[in-house]
Amino acid sequence: MRIVKKIGILLVMLTFCGCSTAVTRVSIPVKVQSEIDITRYSNFAVLPFVSEKQRDHNEELPPEVGEDIAATLRRGLARQKRFEVVSSQETARILTGEDLGEEWLADTKHLSQLGEYFEVKGVIVGSFRFYSDSRPRRYYGERYSIQRQRYVMDYQDYMQKTYLLSLRVMIVDVETEKIIWDESYRRSTAEAHTIGSFIFSQAGPQANIVRELGRRAVSEFTRQISPHYEQEDRYLVK
Repeated sequence: MRIVKKIGILLVMLTFCGCSTAVTRVSIPVKVQSEIDITRYSNFAVLPFVSEKQRDHNEELPPEVGEDIAATLRRGLARQKRFEVVSSQETARILTGEDLGEEWLADTKHLSQLGEYFEVKGVIVGSFRFYSDSRPRRYYGERYSIQRQRYVMDYQDYMQKTYLLSLRVMIVDVETEKIIWDESYRRSTAEAHTIGSFIFSQAGPQANIVRELGRRAVSEFTRQISPHYEQEDRYLVK
């Protein structure tokens, strides 16, 4: 829709200015405001993310992955001068004895009580699901045939394994006990395998992959709630 609007504006400009008019496209920075009220929500506690209940194709992950995702989010928010974030050490201290699980996401009253202990306006919680999908693929290309003395069509079979991370991020208002943000972020990456390397990938640890996908998803969330600049095209008529 935005592209269509820009094209329409350009056509109007050309109509009034004449076909011989030179139009130059330039990219300029445009400030984008936060999608939350940062005058109210300026300090957060980020709790460890919890793994969703096992489903088909879910990958087994170490239990510390949820805390790794939370730590990545804390670092991302801490880099924004508008936000204050409770440290990982302080978070772990206050959560001592708590049993983290999916049921937390619906218990906003308890999350609000924890937020009061942390002395913050908002509590960030979430869940994640990490799973894979493997499918046979065939790559077509050309190879030189010595016998025929020309290039011939050839193919190679391989396995494509796709890893997918679904990350749900929520913000709970400590004062009102209401959820003010609830979004899901889906990130994926793929690998091509021979039969041997595919078998090895089935047994190998996937923690590094989920951490990278988590970093990409968290980065999108941080960008949405932080004031930032984006490049937009403008048209100059000469």
